[in-house]
Amino acid sequence: MLPIWTVNHAQRILGPVRKLLVYHLPAALYAVGIIVVSSIPDLKAPPVALLPIPLDKVVHFLEYAIFTLLAVRSFYHISPAISRRNAGLISLLFLTGFAALDEYHQGFIAGRSPDITDLLYDILGAAFVLVWLWLRNRRRMS
Repeated sequence: MLPIWTVNHAQRILGPVRKLLVYHLPAALYAVGIIVVSSIPDLKAPPVALLPIPLDKVVHFLEYAIFTLLAVRSFYHISPAISRRNAGLISLLFLTGFAALDEYHQGFIAGRSPDITDLLYDILGAAFVLVWLWLRNRRRMS
């Protein structure tokens, strides 16, 4: 006789799938998107005279600020044992390594080259979001 399909069975099966789709897949797809864009030969940002810093640096900052939100959310939901603080620290380590490998990877793409300044703006974008999240959570606790 076949087991009766219950809500409990569905939750046990769909819970991890939902977790994967909602928390981990967005971060993974965003990472793939970064690698795809980094693999475009001769990609240059147009100059914008209105900004005090080059547009590509702003893009790097924003790109990793968004990636940080997705990464923290993903790492926080891996296990109940991971605190928000630890999810932030793990994310910073992961994103720093990812950004460094991405810059290294660009050295193999025609018309592209690794740039330490890009790496610094990536890390600044991540750090900015982590500080913002920390301040937001701190305010909520008080």
